Amino acid sequence: MKKRVKMPLNQRAKQFLPFAAVKGHTEALRKMEEKVEKEMNKKNEKFME
Repeated sequence: MKKRVKMPLNQRAKQFLPFAAVKGHTEALRKMEEKVEKEMNKKNEKFME
């Protein structure tokens, strides 16, 4: 049985764009994406030390 590959977070966020009719949804997704990327970068930097 094959395991499926995890979808990158930025792609997962984009799959919800059809809900952009909800006021502020796209902006909230963008902010969350930035936050997650910053956290991941911090973790990667600590790992590389």
